[in-house]
Amino acid sequence: MSKHRKYNTPKIKESKGVELITSIWLVPIIAMTIALWLAYQYYSKIGPTIEITFKENAGLIANQSQLKLRNVNIGVVTKISLSKDGNGVTVQVKVNKEISDYLNEKAKFWIVHADVGSHGISGLDTILSGAYIELYGVKEKKRKLKFIGLEKPYIDKDAAGKYYILSAPNSNNIIEGSHVYYRMIEVGRVERVAISPDGKKVNFTIFVKDKYVPFINDESQFYTNSSLNLDFSQGKIDMNIASLSQIVHGGISIYTPLQSIGKEQNRTKPRRVFPLYKSLSEMKVKHLREGFDDRVYAFKFLETNNKLEIGSPVEFNGFQVGYVTDIKSHFSKTSHRVESEVYALIHTKIFSGSDNKKGNQIIEKLVKEGLKASIESTIPMIGSDYIKLIFDNKKRATIVKTKEYDYFPTIQKVTNSSILADTQKLIQKLEKLPLEKLILSANKLLKDNNKPIKNLLKDLRKTTNNLDKVLKNVNKSASNLNRLTAKESFQNIPAQLNQTMQELTTTLQRIQMLSDDYGVDSKFSSELSLTLRELSIMAESIGRISLKLEKKPNALILGDD
Repeated sequence: MSKHRKYNTPKIKESKGVELITSIWLVPIIAMTIALWLAYQYYSKIGPTIEITFKENAGLIANQSQLKLRNVNIGVVTKISLSKDGNGVTVQVKVNKEISDYLNEKAKFWIVHADVGSHGISGLDTILSGAYIELYGVKEKKRKLKFIGLEKPYIDKDAAGKYYILSAPNSNNIIEGSHVYYRMIEVGRVERVAISPDGKKVNFTIFVKDKYVPFINDESQFYTNSSLNLDFSQGKIDMNIASLSQIVHGGISIYTPLQSIGKEQNRTKPRRVFPLYKSLSEMKVKHLREGFDDRVYAFKFLETNNKLEIGSPVEFNGFQVGYVTDIKSHFSKTSHRVESEVYALIHTKIFSGSDNKKGNQIIEKLVKEGLKASIESTIPMIGSDYIKLIFDNKKRATIVKTKEYDYFPTIQKVTNSSILADTQKLIQKLEKLPLEKLILSANKLLKDNNKPIKNLLKDLRKTTNNLDKVLKNVNKSASNLNRLTAKESFQNIPAQLNQTMQELTTTLQRIQMLSDDYGVDSKFSSELSLTLRELSIMAESIGRISLKLEKKPNALILGDD
């Protein structure tokens, strides 16, 4: 047993010094190195933390919502809190280091979120992923860490394309993001929809891609796409239904005359504002609308204008120069009628001339020369009314100026009596007639003259019977004549007569030629005369010989002796 224990006893080596690094420390050292490397990798990619102030939070969630640039995640929202003044929210975003150069004065931030409204649905990609912050930026060396966010998407004015400004009395259901079409091809989008500073109209800013800009010039016209169009022209019904995207988001179409495309003189003028018509049919109406030096005039009309509506046109020489903006009607105690005060916006720049006078000054001059306003109807008894500017020199008038409006002189429309009024007058006259007495007198007259009338009726019947017989005979003769003329031989008579006349003419021509050839002075006539003379001489000789032979039969043998 002692020997066995001796061989299995471990040998222990005594240390002669202090050893700080041993093999047991390798594992924690390697683990610490990896951790430091990972930490370095993490912090090397993390950029600065920025603050963005918005008016309100629109669905952002801390540690979840992303910051995106061209649809690439470049950061994450870390904290959302109220701003110090309480008028907005401050959003802290930890951004990646590689986009630090985009954090400068040109950086723009806005929140993209799902928006459901009467205009449709926008931001569909955020329904699953949630709201996020979009960044527009350009690389620069100067950096900035605090920003004020936008409430609407940023418009890049340096993008490849061109911006145009449109104007209309109302929005026509056009929203930001609506498509712009040229010949039913999408060429751009609506960037801004806002009420004008004076509150009189709605302004639209549209963006058109660069390759479609040459198709838009100073002659172009813009109109709102309708969801449903019906055309009854050319004897047929043509129905056109817009696409689903146009129905949901609306759209604007561009019409450019073909002869104006590519001409340098038709380039759009700087700061040109184009009118936006509410439909294609309104665009087709003749307009005189250049510029927007507009003015609202007041009109007082004494006649009924129940068919005049807000939006009804104001026309001059068949061209639309404005539209009705408001109508106020009241009962007049003096005239015992309903009088109306109509307000209409007129594009006064239409009347401005080359002498640099303003349009309203030209209108004042035209009014002194007899220009007045009248209510007219497009189609009597059916169509709506409109205001027509016409010249009437029967009575001089001027524009009456007040603190609020300038009152335009008006004249009462001369209307012919309507069909209904004439019918009513006729009925009233018929009611006044003594119809009952007339009927009684007529009955008495018929009774007193019953027998003569019966005899007269009998004679008329006989006359009509005889007339029927005559007509029947005439019909028979006509039918026989028709049958005769319908025969083929009868129909060929004119052709045969024509051929006979032609042959007769040819024969007469030949006879004429023959008579010319055998006339008194012709060669044939002289030769015939000579021959006849010789024959006469020969006949005389034969006559003498025959006499001698009668006297002396053997004279031919023996001779005369």
